Amino acid sequence: MKNIKFISLIGLAGMMLTSLSGCSSETESNTLYLKVLNAGDYIYLNDPDNGYEEADLTEQYVEWINTPEIKEKYFGEGFDKEIGIIYDTYDTNETMFNELKTGKSTYDLVCSSDYMIQKMAKFKMIQEIDMNRVENYQNYASPFLIGENGKLAKVDIDPTNPKLGTLNDFAIGYMWGTLGLMYNPSYKRIKNKTPEEVIEDFSSPNGWDVLWEEHEAYQSCASIKDSMRDTYAMGLIHTFSDEFKELYEEYQGNYNDEYNTKLSEIFNRHDNETIDKVQESLIELKDYIYGFEVDTGKSDIVTQKVGINLCWSGDAVYSMDTAEENDVLLYFAIPSYCCNIWFDAFSILSEVKDERLDAAYSFLDFISSPLIASENMDYVGYTPFIAGNDVFSLVEDWYEARDVDENDEYIETEGTIPYDLSYFFRTNEDDETEYVVYVEEDQINRQMRAQYPMEEDLPHLAIMQDFGETQNNKIVSMWEKVKVNPLPIWVVIIVVGGFVGLLSFFGSYKLIKKAKIRKRKKLREK
Repeated sequence: MKNIKFISLIGLAGMMLTSLSGCSSETESNTLYLKVLNAGDYIYLNDPDNGYEEADLTEQYVEWINTPEIKEKYFGEGFDKEIGIIYDTYDTNETMFNELKTGKSTYDLVCSSDYMIQKMAKFKMIQEIDMNRVENYQNYASPFLIGENGKLAKVDIDPTNPKLGTLNDFAIGYMWGTLGLMYNPSYKRIKNKTPEEVIEDFSSPNGWDVLWEEHEAYQSCASIKDSMRDTYAMGLIHTFSDEFKELYEEYQGNYNDEYNTKLSEIFNRHDNETIDKVQESLIELKDYIYGFEVDTGKSDIVTQKVGINLCWSGDAVYSMDTAEENDVLLYFAIPSYCCNIWFDAFSILSEVKDERLDAAYSFLDFISSPLIASENMDYVGYTPFIAGNDVFSLVEDWYEARDVDENDEYIETEGTIPYDLSYFFRTNEDDETEYVVYVEEDQINRQMRAQYPMEEDLPHLAIMQDFGETQNNKIVSMWEKVKVNPLPIWVVIIVVGGFVGLLSFFGSYKLIKKAKIRKRKKLREK
């Protein structure tokens, strides 16, 4: 998701329908409506033209939860109300936060990004999760992400006050991914670089630096997200590239938790001096890129309007899949010096209780089943928190490149390499399954790596924390300065010189005009 800045027509229509549902909820006392808020285009929808025959996921939930034995499981014996759902969408995390904070809107469940969950928890807007009430999540969510040693448990709600807990305490993970650079190695405007050299540039440990250091080759080829946090991350990694390099070389392949802690400390710098340095880096970058984009980058790179795009992994998968239909091969880079890993998750609002709380937990458990998670993943293109056989089977369907014989046994296929996903799909110590997919070699830098980073990528992934209101505001100010940065000095000189010239011209013109008037007066006086 990562700050999606649009609401689709489908989402808009859904909002209109759910508004009507909201009216009916006031009159239909025998119906309990669960109110859910999510980002636009971020859930499975019925779309027969594109092969999605099942009903909308929200409709599937309503049918499922109203089955008598299912309803009794979540609401107890004797509960006789029908369950409905009001499902709305929002445009940005910030818009959503402000609406909830001011009380303009009320919901039971909201899906938001990692830093916004931190912020809402600090404002006591959301409540702690009772993990015993989300059985599917406990059983099938990847231990890489949840549990005592998972990524969410390593993100404090407030780093200055560990007693407030972690993301793991306030969120049920939905989707996750990375921020990287998608690129077309054969793009027509790249100068003096072969496709192989382009792939080498972006696949290098310092791939983020390419747009600065090799700007003559990539001049005006790249579009960058008009997203403050994501572009700040990119600018920061470049700004402190030397420090990331020193850290990378210091550990010489032994990239352990200590390494990731030090990496994350650099990645989360947000003091005034750092913000100023990142601003300088981004203003410099602005001279080298095609421009900023809100949500057109994933299509612009397909139509070859641009050849490089700063993007989220799910969008990269969408673009790579779409481009292949036009015989264009796009790639995705996760540079090893440092890369951002992000999470989107559902939280329960603080005031939710009793039967509404029961409904919230039933929905969270529903979307955490592997079957529903795989359905969602297939539709939206992003990677769910959920493992399980249904999800792994979908991954195999997409990426397994080996052939099978008449006995459905795999045949060794030339040009394929093993891609081990055990770190994600092995949900308990007793599981001895080999979660390995044999993929074509170029998938190391394409869809597979975008959906599931390689195990060797994991230590280099850092989570961006919430920086607090004061520093967040300073970064907002910095970002506005980047977008309207002062003109280059040579332009200023020309403009000022031209302005002075105009003043001189008009001043001289007035003097000349006055002289002519005096002369005419003298002539008339004669």
